[in-house]
Amino acid sequence: MQVMPAVQSLADRLAVRTGRHDLRSRWFGTGRTVMALAQLSVLLFAPVKALLVPVVGMGEYPKCDGVRAASALCLGGDTVGMEPRRWLLIVILAVVASGYRPRWTAIPHAWAAYSVAVSIAVPDGGESVGMIMALLMIPVGLADDRTWHWRRPEREARPSWRTLSFVAFLAMRVQIAYLYLDSAIAKFGVADWANGTAEYYFLRDSMFGVARPWDSFFLWLSKNSLIVVALTWGALVIEIAIGVCLLASERWRKAGMVMDVVLHGSIILTMGLWSFALVMIGSAIVCASPDRRRPVTGDPGAGGDEGALPESGVHCAECGAAVRVVTAV
Repeated sequence: MQVMPAVQSLADRLAVRTGRHDLRSRWFGTGRTVMALAQLSVLLFAPVKALLVPVVGMGEYPKCDGVRAASALCLGGDTVGMEPRRWLLIVILAVVASGYRPRWTAIPHAWAAYSVAVSIAVPDGGESVGMIMALLMIPVGLADDRTWHWRRPEREARPSWRTLSFVAFLAMRVQIAYLYLDSAIAKFGVADWANGTAEYYFLRDSMFGVARPWDSFFLWLSKNSLIVVALTWGALVIEIAIGVCLLASERWRKAGMVMDVVLHGSIILTMGLWSFALVMIGSAIVCASPDRRRPVTGDPGAGGDEGALPESGVHCAECGAAVRVVTAV
């Protein structure tokens, strides 16, 4: 029967990938910090009245019914003012952005991201992405025992934590890739995107249009039909490319991250949307995180960081290949 060998082969490959997987790196720390700073900027630079402005047909904010009652902006009911709640979230996100104790701050980060996403009246989409990413990063954070997420790990993670982290990492990549692919494919059903004129109208939009000091330059560029078509369809091509790359190998994930920075950097330059752009850039950095080169076998509790210990090449007599091992010092 051919099914069992195939299943066994897949299991072996997953075991190897899980065995070398370790997101405790500066890549993951940088992406996490960028996302926290994006969420922090919403609370720091927008007054509470603007975030919780009443919406016609929706009533007052924050909504504290059902599961939304778990939001920090609903904490304490009417006995607690909105400013103390806001500053509680600011402190949490500031600690997360600093990189201190990922294991301790993973769940508070998810709570803060959830609070912002479900409670403010006029989210721009970045809040929801930040919330989903913060929830998916909980297993990765709990597996990270470093004091600061800028440091190299001092010992190997246990196999159970590596497995949970690996599954969460795959989920994050699939989620962000889906967002980009779905966004690009859906735009083909909109006439202005399909005919290549969408950027012309976006740049002139009264709310999200190009702002100073670049307005004159980009409005002048958009008078050229070829440039408008290139900008419009180019955005769709880049979105598709990012989605595909984030599902591929390490090298392609890094290429996807670079394209993501270019795409959202351009959006910041022309339209603003800082918090949304930074959340997406931070998510791409996390998804592009490479596997640390670490030994597949050995005592999970006794090893050291491969980047901190000398290595030596050993020839494997059974497999006929050279493998790397960590030499204890």
